[in-house]
Amino acid sequence: MPDHALELSFEPDSAAAVVAQWEALKAAGLPSQAHHRSMTNAPHVTLAAAVGIDDAAVRAAREAVGPLLPARLGLRGLVLFGQGPRVTIAHLVEPDPTLAVAVARIRALVPTLRHPVWTPHVTVARRVPRRVLPEVLAVLHATEGPRELVCDRLRWWDPELDLIEDVVVAGRE
Repeated sequence: MPDHALELSFEPDSAAAVVAQWEALKAAGLPSQAHHRSMTNAPHVTLAAAVGIDDAAVRAAREAVGPLLPARLGLRGLVLFGQGPRVTIAHLVEPDPTLAVAVARIRALVPTLRHPVWTPHVTVARRVPRRVLPEVLAVLHATEGPRELVCDRLRWWDPELDLIEDVVVAGRE
């Protein structure tokens, strides 16, 4: 069963900039998030992923993150995750300090976190064979990438209920 997740989603221009990179990789015949057909697959930054996220953590996220939206994330380069023959490529993103503190408070309420240390990122491609990394990087370099990303929604993914819910949408009460 996939993890429950609290995520920040992007306004349309930011999402389109990430999807353009996904599509460029796909068009080049390389691994890309564009190949992932799940209903949960949209550009996002995961705040917390765990076996379960209870309602108290979701409420706390709404209260802590909601007032901070829309939030701008600076891009700080590409990062590789993984040590085996295949890696994940992602944009490393940097939230402002207020958002980072809010996320730390939320994560403290989720005892079953998949990753105890938060590394904010936006996935570009998963399961990339190391031998094609030069090609992937060349495509990403040739494709206009985002300079910053604007988060406008907090969403909650509950795989047990098969539910993705916008908990907060910037500008909407």
